Amino acid sequence: MTKTKYLLIGAVISLLTLWGCSNDSDYVIGSNPNEFAINPVAIPVSADGGTYELTITGNESWTAKLTDSNSSAQDWCTLSATSGTGKMVITLTVKPSTSFVKNRSLLIEVSGGNKTLKSRVLQETMVLGEDEILINGMVWSTKNVGSPGTFVSSPDEIGQLYQFNRKVGYPAGPQGDPAPANWPADYMNDNTNWMTENDPSPEGWRVPTTQEMAALWEKGATWVTAAQTGFKVDGIIIGVDEATAKRATKDNLKQLGCLFLPQSGWRSESGMMDRTWLCAVRSANSLSVTHGGMSLGDSGGYRDTWGWGDGQKARAAMIRPVKNIQVED
Repeated sequence: MTKTKYLLIGAVISLLTLWGCSNDSDYVIGSNPNEFAINPVAIPVSADGGTYELTITGNESWTAKLTDSNSSAQDWCTLSATSGTGKMVITLTVKPSTSFVKNRSLLIEVSGGNKTLKSRVLQETMVLGEDEILINGMVWSTKNVGSPGTFVSSPDEIGQLYQFNRKVGYPAGPQGDPAPANWPADYMNDNTNWMTENDPSPEGWRVPTTQEMAALWEKGATWVTAAQTGFKVDGIIIGVDEATAKRATKDNLKQLGCLFLPQSGWRSESGMMDRTWLCAVRSANSLSVTHGGMSLGDSGGYRDTWGWGDGQKARAAMIRPVKNIQVED
């Protein structure tokens, strides 16, 4: 992050240098409060966004507009005022960046009398967090959901198990482990997708759609052993081809661009279905009144990426969340 900030500051300094050497008076830093001017002429913005100020001086009536944006994101920067008379401080509100490769940029043009003055806004790119991996244009967590609103501490922890479109978590357990005392006897099926208010993912994350999860498995889903990966349990490497998955360890998942799903079955009213060779993970789309998204695989090569077979909504399985953002190219 520090390196990125230095690069952004350097870019702003370069812009100021170019503007300072130009004969064009579009970029004006005012020292006389009665002179029509704006300050600052360049506004560096962090990837997290926030609020920033632009001061307009002088006595003229003026209008302000945003132009020359290089981002496909809508309304990523807004102004608290677009017209006025005389001195005013405009507040810029900038949304968090949604790109890992492109610095967002735009111009603020302030026009008064026969002059148009400009200030450049330049925003940092996002940086993947320590526990985040970018696959298929989505930011995936390397860890499962634990209790509602939390992550587990390691990728090889199962976390809690969740019924479709429900926010109550249940513990995993060995094969045949009886249903817990609070297991609901009256789960009601409907044809609703997983609703936001029922999502147990931490803030800023969500249960992935079934299309997103299926696309991940379809890139590759390979059973791996604890002896290979160094994790505590066997499981499935998803998001890469088999040859790459066979090189995966607990230390190089981010470098290889893949995820590890720990071996875990599902829980139902009859107890835990977990035969040490099964992996089941929930997703958010309703497939029918009785079935909802669940991707399943086993050590023998069986794959059901949608859950039409064993994805009954009343069954509880682990959740691997995706970040709730739309990543820009």
